[in-house]
Amino acid sequence: MSSPRISSRVSKVSADPFRLALELPEDVIRLTVGEPDFETPEVIREAGKRAIDEGATHYTPITGIDDLRKAVAQKLYRENKVNYNYEDEVLITPGSSSGIYLALQSLLDPGDEVLVPDPGWFHYVTLIELCGGKPIPLPITTGSNTPLNLDDLGRLVSKRSKALILNSPANPTGTVLSEETIKAVGDFAEEHDLIIISDEIYERIIYAPNVHLSPASLSKLKPRTLTFNGFSKAYAMTGWRIGYVAGPSDILEKMIALNGYILVCATSMSQRAALTALTEPRAEDSVKRMASKFAERREIVLEKLSSLRGLEVYAPQGAFYTWINVSGTSLSGEQFSHKLIAEEKVGVLPGILFGARNNKAVRISFATSEDKLKEALGRFNNFVNRYASS
Repeated sequence: MSSPRISSRVSKVSADPFRLALELPEDVIRLTVGEPDFETPEVIREAGKRAIDEGATHYTPITGIDDLRKAVAQKLYRENKVNYNYEDEVLITPGSSSGIYLALQSLLDPGDEVLVPDPGWFHYVTLIELCGGKPIPLPITTGSNTPLNLDDLGRLVSKRSKALILNSPANPTGTVLSEETIKAVGDFAEEHDLIIISDEIYERIIYAPNVHLSPASLSKLKPRTLTFNGFSKAYAMTGWRIGYVAGPSDILEKMIALNGYILVCATSMSQRAALTALTEPRAEDSVKRMASKFAERREIVLEKLSSLRGLEVYAPQGAFYTWINVSGTSLSGEQFSHKLIAEEKVGVLPGILFGARNNKAVRISFATSEDKLKEALGRFNNFVNRYASS
């Protein structure tokens, strides 16, 4: 029950999803958390230590340090084929999620609508609502060559529509949007004057033959696209809380101002470490090794689960999640998740966290060691065999 002292704006905000993902008992194997189990590469850790020893422990400019913003702009040009002016089109943020919040605060008036992937990362809905906006679930067809239907877009768009969120590779499904899909969605966004919020945090974890395309790399979309990324997933830097956004200068100007008032600046030593991540070849080698390990784990998951009666398992095209339809069991996704923890000491997330229509799904994260993963999947198999419908 909400306290009368709590604002109506946050009265429905719950910490339960984070407790389920991050605070399970020690004897539970966690296939819940979206965090690489690898150590931050040594060369990046050393850069963070040097920053502290050299006194880089004070405020930085609210935009972020110039060298890091330059490196981000160079990375986006080199890898994503987008040319940004670092001085007024790049902002360093304390993680990509805070950047998305700053963007929504800058864009939305009360009642403005944002088209949100469903299933999609559950932060989106809450952040939109906190900014006074209205999230409009946009169905994503998992396992399809055309996961995003233009007819759905046409049906859901309205005069209050302000923005469209794209997440590719996607959490929770691992879906990668093709160039054809992005172009079609881009044409739609242009027709209806929508801002594209492109969350690209998993871009370096992608499985052949899939390839990542930044919407802003399409010249006509760059003026209406905000590109969000960070260092948490690719460089195993979740605890460093460091990310960035690049986009049109008129929007960035207000995001920068909000950043100064709300967050002041990203952590100074994390910025120095992130600079090393983007400029040191040894860091890049670590990224490639981690991506290779995720590809191996993906194959383990698909091999262990694809033949199980009662499940529909979708092969992820990117990220480190597997989306599973459990309709062939006698359980909802929530029941499945809670019973799996209680009976087999394995944690997965119920699909309903990622959208109300996903109550017969669960999400597995395979960002854990091969030994733990195999043990968890063995227990998972035992559990499914007990509850599979005859």
